Amino acid sequence: MSGRAGFFTKHIIILCLAFGLPFFSRAQADNEIQVYASSITPKNITLIELHQNYTFNGIKGLADPSAARWVEQTLEVTRGLGKNWEIGFYTFVGIDPNGKYQYLGNHIRPRFTVPDSWGWNVGASISLELGFIRPDINTKYVMDGELRPIIDKTFGNWYFSLNPNIAFNLTGDDKFFGIGPQFKTVYNVQKKIGLGIEYYSSLGTFKKIAALKEQEHLLGPVFDLYSSPKWELQTGFLFGLTPGSNQQVFKLIVGRRLGK
Repeated sequence: MSGRAGFFTKHIIILCLAFGLPFFSRAQADNEIQVYASSITPKNITLIELHQNYTFNGIKGLADPSAARWVEQTLEVTRGLGKNWEIGFYTFVGIDPNGKYQYLGNHIRPRFTVPDSWGWNVGASISLELGFIRPDINTKYVMDGELRPIIDKTFGNWYFSLNPNIAFNLTGDDKFFGIGPQFKTVYNVQKKIGLGIEYYSSLGTFKKIAALKEQEHLLGPVFDLYSSPKWELQTGFLFGLTPGSNQQVFKLIVGRRLGK
């Protein structure tokens, strides 16, 4: 990477943070909104990511729309352990509508990717995320997590990724195993930027699929920055397609890789 490219990358990231952060005091979204790629963090490399999400408008029909206006931020630290293994750690925090900072929980996530020697025609990996979380300081922690298969493929300048995600709660009054497929496609422009779309869903549980109006379906444009192997930037704006979805969601991920 040239010095000019590195200078450009760092300043794009700084500008995104500068323009994005003022909005984070106005709304709430999920702690982490990301469609994963099958590739993992290389051995002895550490990837530090900050996920920052908010909604302009929550689900339709909220009696108090301001109740959704939280800052949601996640610090994710991932370490490459070997050729096909990595482990990630998450810390979830939030700022409530009154501006009070709240610690919400932690997760751990080992992930395995299919070796090239297997000869698969697609990239594939699987992760198991597990930990404890709460929606606010007045609510008890629950043990929750997700099982995330990841399948992706590149065709020329096009990249596609499918995450047929399974989320679950293991404790508390609302135990469930939920179905939530996620999808991403991006067109690579001169190996510098990616322009595409992302889709997220929550369809219900294995016991009962929710009525369509109660399901969550989010779709919207995304922008990825590729000009530096050390830096990562992903941002997007998602629109709710059903009344049970957050209606307008902004997401921003900024990451830095450390090590040789």
